[in-house]
Amino acid sequence: MYQITTEGTMPISVAELRDHTRIVGADFDTQLTRAWYAAAYDIENRTGLLLRECSVRVTVRGYQILRGYVLPVGPVDFSSVVLKDSTGAAIDTDNYYVDPNTPEVKIQILEPSQFEHDATYYIDFDAGYAEADLPHPVKIAALELAAHHFENREMTSVTQLYTVPSSCWSILSSYGRGKI
Repeated sequence: MYQITTEGTMPISVAELRDHTRIVGADFDTQLTRAWYAAAYDIENRTGLLLRECSVRVTVRGYQILRGYVLPVGPVDFSSVVLKDSTGAAIDTDNYYVDPNTPEVKIQILEPSQFEHDATYYIDFDAGYAEADLPHPVKIAALELAAHHFENREMTSVTQLYTVPSSCWSILSSYGRGKI
């Protein structure tokens, strides 16, 4: 289970979304903002990619990290990963390391004897894209999905369903963390 403890601003402004959807004026800014947040959180939940810089805390049990633990969201700033015991004290980095050579960032335990099977541990780290680092294809997919949410916001009937543009998920699949 993870919790976002602090989060940066979303990387796409209402003005950019307004331009993408060809809307002139600020009349629909509230609806565009809602559509943007819906799209952003949908992308984050489906892909594990955080579209904004965040500080994250993961709560795990000892048995989960003894086998190696894949961090649930990314991209991860490797230098920011800190493993803590249940009191919040940092565990010595001689007992674990962050493995950047796996497709998804993984914490590997070096000294299993230092970890209790049933104890609670915390993993604190920074993750997400800085606004300037958000890959352009991911930004386009986010804009397309937000525009889709905006254009189809009145759906109230089961018979009136609109399919999400497949380009969104095909673009994001090359950036996602195996969840799409």
